Amino acid sequence: MNKVIAIGLSVGLLLLGSRLWGLKRISDNSVVRTLNPRIHKVDISGITVRMEVAVDNPTKDSITVTKPVIILTSDGKYLASSVPENKVYTIQPLAQTSLDTAEIAIAWTSLTAYMSTLVSKVPSLISTYKNTGKLEFSTLAIPLEYKYSTYVDGNPYESTPEKLV
Repeated sequence: MNKVIAIGLSVGLLLLGSRLWGLKRISDNSVVRTLNPRIHKVDISGITVRMEVAVDNPTKDSITVTKPVIILTSDGKYLASSVPENKVYTIQPLAQTSLDTAEIAIAWTSLTAYMSTLVSKVPSLISTYKNTGKLEFSTLAIPLEYKYSTYVDGNPYESTPEKLV
């Protein structure tokens, strides 16, 4: 009886180890990218940023992920984050999967350290918007980084910060 329990535990540990190794390989190889980051809206409450999120899965394993919560920082200081949603996506093997658009509202109070820079750039921002019909992050001259957190097959995962602008 003890041998049966020992064999059962060994097989269970091997399966668990194999699954964890696969998840580590996927998290090491998969790439979550933000596509087309842009300023969507500027109003009295702040700046709204939108971006598409895509996941590249170069492995032969299919996984499920929740919609990532994207956190914006500037010089390591928290600015804002997207709203968490309980959406689950299946990432097919050897493919890129596009997720929903992420929207992040940055309050003006979060940008107080950059107000003097922003105020001095207002005339150029207005002329750029009139000429092109859009605003780019580079015109704001605010250093932005992002990181994301998600659940991969039910296990939490948080990325390292990456430069956005």
